[in-house]
Amino acid sequence: MEIRESVHQKRLEVQWEIMDLIISLKQRSPIDFESSYERQGYYLFLPAILLIGFLFVGLFVLLRYSFLTYDPLEFLIYSYTTENWQRFIETQAVHSIFQRTLSYSIITTVLTVGLAIPYAYIIIRTDRKVFQYLLMVALFVPFFTGPIIRAYGWLIVMGQNGIVNWLLNTFGSNPVDLIGSDLAVIIGLVHHMFAYAVLMLSPAIANINQDLERAASNLGANRWETFRYVILPLAKPGLTSATVVVFSITMVTFAIPQLLGAGSKDVVSNRIFTKLFADGNYPFAAVLSLVLLLLTSVFVVIIFRLYGMGQLSFDQEAA
Repeated sequence: MEIRESVHQKRLEVQWEIMDLIISLKQRSPIDFESSYERQGYYLFLPAILLIGFLFVGLFVLLRYSFLTYDPLEFLIYSYTTENWQRFIETQAVHSIFQRTLSYSIITTVLTVGLAIPYAYIIIRTDRKVFQYLLMVALFVPFFTGPIIRAYGWLIVMGQNGIVNWLLNTFGSNPVDLIGSDLAVIIGLVHHMFAYAVLMLSPAIANINQDLERAASNLGANRWETFRYVILPLAKPGLTSATVVVFSITMVTFAIPQLLGAGSKDVVSNRIFTKLFADGNYPFAAVLSLVLLLLTSVFVVIIFRLYGMGQLSFDQEAA
């Protein structure tokens, strides 16, 4: 009997200690758990935390795979080595693929953002609703078709028997073989990323007070000067966001370089696909993936440090 009472007493003491700990944590916590709305908000935040956690787990798995041993007969051997990283450092062909990927991404970003600025400006500023509607349809119909369908569309346009060569033959010029060229890949990438850039730029342009443009015009500025000294500086948040989004997605685009490059313009994502599904070389594919992620992340961090987070910032006024 005494033993039971002693156990019961100990159990009560432990329960009270747990209650005291919960009360203490609640008092120290910056979160007001008495507010049901705030509590629900933090609960809704949990899936995002879990997603970020899974992403970090994926990075850890990639890092681990990059140090495993590959054998053409046994494929994956669970013994650690630095051979994959040494191969990456010493293989000039891989460096060329990364250079091509960076070149495509930079050129595509510059062209896409440059073309998207006037397009977004016209959509926001035009008073003709029908014209605005047509511009929106022209923007979003290709956007929802997917990159592979759009790439096949460009194959029809730029192929040997395509519209471009038909026009050249009509006017007496020699046909050109665009498919498999850098130009074809860049055209396809710009078309693929154009809607993203317009979507990033439109809110920034919409927030520009038109009175500032009128004031610049009244002070003698022409359209180019107004665009350069008024619109561009005030649209910097949208420009920053568009640059980051376009560059990041272009760095990992797979289908368009594969189709419009006709297999001769490999980018990093194509080489990763080949290593994974053709060679079964998971360790080297992991190395390529990590380096690609590192390069993209460095570019994004540099842009954010130089120009802020733009439309991607939680503090839009600060952006």
